[in-house]
Amino acid sequence: MLHAKPYKGLTVIDASQGFAAPYCAGLLALYGANVIKIEPPEGDWARNIGKNIAGQTALHIVGNRGKRSISLDLKQPAARQIVHSLAKDCDVFLESFRPGVAARLDISYDKIRTLSPDVLYVSVSGFGQDGPYANRPATDSILQAFTGFMTLNKRPDGTPQRVGMLAVDTAAALHAFQALQAALYARRSGDGGRWLQFDLMRTTASFLAQKIAEAQMEAGQDQILHPPAGAYETSNGWVVFSIVKEEHFARLCRAVGKAELLNDPRFVSAEVRRKNGEQLRTMFANLMKTRTTDDWIERLHANEVLSNPINTVADWLEDAHVNATESVGLVAQPDSGPVEVPIIPGTVFDPELLAPAIGGHGREILKEFGFTDAELGEFVAAGVVNRIKL
Repeated sequence: MLHAKPYKGLTVIDASQGFAAPYCAGLLALYGANVIKIEPPEGDWARNIGKNIAGQTALHIVGNRGKRSISLDLKQPAARQIVHSLAKDCDVFLESFRPGVAARLDISYDKIRTLSPDVLYVSVSGFGQDGPYANRPATDSILQAFTGFMTLNKRPDGTPQRVGMLAVDTAAALHAFQALQAALYARRSGDGGRWLQFDLMRTTASFLAQKIAEAQMEAGQDQILHPPAGAYETSNGWVVFSIVKEEHFARLCRAVGKAELLNDPRFVSAEVRRKNGEQLRTMFANLMKTRTTDDWIERLHANEVLSNPINTVADWLEDAHVNATESVGLVAQPDSGPVEVPIIPGTVFDPELLAPAIGGHGREILKEFGFTDAELGEFVAAGVVNRIKL
């Protein structure tokens, strides 16, 4: 089905590592693009973030499904010449080196556009290509700290902590992907190629736009606008409930058997509840521990309170609604074993799109681009190309 693979025929050279730029390229692959992943001899470092099973990690699988891999030692001129051959007339080229490294490797935008004038060249860095912090090393944790993200996720004692997933890298990938799609559309009208620059600092700030505006407009305001909304421990787990409108507080009070709170002067409106929020939260913290999660959820849902058990990721995978809506697909990785992944809304799940082994397609890629068996032998002997069988 053409609508399922709209980028079929698009050639993408992915020289990036980690998760942000690779996931952007991975989304192109899911939509049908021919994505060639260039890896160093030891492989993309994302293969070692998390438990490594036969060269694969969860992070690598999610970011690289549907790609083909070739392993090149870009320190060698011959390897860079191979990249130039692969990049000739390509549609998209991605890199995630520190500023200046791509130029030293002779795969900068200026170089690649001589090989493919209409190329859309995507750079993803930590702090951008210029500016005082351009050469600073950056990770997801560093950028969560830099942008104020960690202060939005404090422990009960007030200690800021990082969100426990690659929120920064994921946000960067999605920002890059949406901008790249717009550029691909514009190119159809003759706009030609361009250099698209993204950095984790600015894409994270864009992701936090609401909170950045709030910091200026609502300084000092209680983060919990409608106490006692929040997460509470039950006798055997956790629940969360939300309050958006005044009527939601009334529903909550009736659900938990505390209708008398509706006439308590300390809690009769959202404004006074905010002033007495700590008392209200303490009261509910003690109350919620008296029943099980299922018991509370039954009572809360019966009164149309916005609420849910706090699931683990494993709970989500087993949920009846998740399975009924076919929200998960099985990736049958031949090396690390099968793993279930969420199906991205708007895509048609293809179970044959697997994450590649390091250099697992090197031979077929080189033959596809016209290299002879003799040249392949020379490349392997010199360590220019790695992990291919002659």
